[in-house]
Amino acid sequence: MKGFNIIILAAGKGERMMSKKPKVMHEIMGKPMIGYVVERAKDLKPISITAVTGYGRDKVETFLAQYNINYSVQTEQKGTAHAVLTAKRLIDNNDLLILYGDVPLIESSTLEDFIDFYRKFNNITFMTTSVNDPTGYGRVFLEGDNIKYIIEDADAKPEEKKIKEINTGICIIPEKHLSLIEKIGCNNKKGEFYLTDICKVARESNIAVKGYHYDKPLEVLGVNGKKELLEANQTMKNKIIDFHIRKGVTFIDRNVYIETDVSIGNDCVIYPNVYIGGNTEIGEDVFIGPNTIIKDSIIKNKVNIGGFCYIDGVKLKEETIIAPFSNLSNQICPRST
Repeated sequence: MKGFNIIILAAGKGERMMSKKPKVMHEIMGKPMIGYVVERAKDLKPISITAVTGYGRDKVETFLAQYNINYSVQTEQKGTAHAVLTAKRLIDNNDLLILYGDVPLIESSTLEDFIDFYRKFNNITFMTTSVNDPTGYGRVFLEGDNIKYIIEDADAKPEEKKIKEINTGICIIPEKHLSLIEKIGCNNKKGEFYLTDICKVARESNIAVKGYHYDKPLEVLGVNGKKELLEANQTMKNKIIDFHIRKGVTFIDRNVYIETDVSIGNDCVIYPNVYIGGNTEIGEDVFIGPNTIIKDSIIKNKVNIGGFCYIDGVKLKEETIIAPFSNLSNQICPRST
């Protein structure tokens, strides 16, 4: 079956974040949001992955170095179609899946279903969803699963703004239609080259464009401001907790913070107000008392950690007992007798 190239758009500053930090470097449960997108892209086993960087590219590319992917630079913010074309030399000869670096909640299974839908038709395909307040999003005009056109919010007429079906940005363009991106113009209020205008270009050539509706907007829409960043953190926090519950961990309360790279063995018991972050590994049958912070540590089996402890860069041997209010950093603690 024909493979994909993947482009992840990550060049924007994110004005609504009100921050000097590049938008995609804002963290969700301890990891820059673009990290989640790259990981989900890798799950698909594509031919290549290319991140289009721009604002704060040094910080973005430094973080992404661990993933061994390609880069293309958009030096001027001239729209999504322009961003894709900056990577043209890296994407020819295969179908193209376009993702966004500010959509950290996307699931691999969602993308797999989207690809399966695409392969039924092998036409240009956009993922759509619907929201109660579509302000700021491109409106999608559908006839069945065919897209007539997509119009950006800034260019929409009052009656068009009432449409609640919106474009997520996620799309697939088959190799045979990649050349249509170069025909996209910038005749709009922002003077940008919108990738969504490929619908208009395709229609003029009698080429169908498909719409794949996904009914969980929170998962597939970008994080544009600090309020959405908070909501994404809360959603990811609960997903992480649920993952560990399925693996046999007992939580007394959901008021805990566990970052994504933490591993926890079964039959552990974790009390409220616990923070576990960094590259922490926790074995089985571990008790962690309330109001405890653990960072970048290795906790072996049957360790008992009292409440109100601070543990950073520590290796705790099996059956160690840590008294409440202990402060431990950068040491190996022997088993208590």
